[in-house]
Amino acid sequence: MPQAVSLLGRVMAAALAAVGMELAFAYLWPAPRQPEFDPSGTFGEEYPGPPIRLVALGDSTLTAPGVAAADEIWIRQVARRLADATRRPIELRSFGVSGSTSLDVLVEQLPEAIEFGPHLAIVSVGANDVIKGVSLRKLHDNLDRIVAALKGTGALVILSGVGDLGTIPRLAPPVRQMASRLGRRADRVHERVAERHGVVKADQWTWASLEFRRRRDVWSPDRFHPNGAGHEIWATTCWEALQPLCADLVGVRT
Repeated sequence: MPQAVSLLGRVMAAALAAVGMELAFAYLWPAPRQPEFDPSGTFGEEYPGPPIRLVALGDSTLTAPGVAAADEIWIRQVARRLADATRRPIELRSFGVSGSTSLDVLVEQLPEAIEFGPHLAIVSVGANDVIKGVSLRKLHDNLDRIVAALKGTGALVILSGVGDLGTIPRLAPPVRQMASRLGRRADRVHERVAERHGVVKADQWTWASLEFRRRRDVWSPDRFHPNGAGHEIWATTCWEALQPLCADLVGVRT
């Protein structure tokens, strides 16, 4: 029995070492510098009336390293579609910062977003919580406080969810499988928070995840962030969640 335990311990140590090497490769693998953007702006200025105020809180999904131009960013695509659907101007203010976790959003971005007085808020965060080892309980608690505060302003709220992190090309087995499982669990945290507060969550684990799994033309040269084609997938996913809310936004007033 002691020999079996010793053998099991060596196997587990070897497995952990392999995972550690894969993580080191994922983080340290040289990648080209990619510019980041602020997607904030006004869209649909040709339409009459006061603008619908849209805030975006989150991480590099909003600053978009990997796209060629700011207009490719998914949140700007969504803002343009929203302007056309409501025939109202959309004033988009993004507070996203690359690398942000849910705690960063709660502490650093949320106060400014609330001060802006949003009619609609989109929260795109969670992947960095997974990557940086933040517990699912902390992710849940932070998201819960973020959504509660945004709802308290009267804003409609959409949670992004977390997609299949195992599709990231920089990752290799067994880290890839681990990332998929952790991403799915983080997405379920988004689901639970959305259900608790009666808000909308984007569906990341049907069509969108299939697209990221089957396509290789959706990634930027750093093999970590999506390019413009990947942002089109995100835009479609978010718009599917947002479109049913358009009727509620048509009549909002400043």
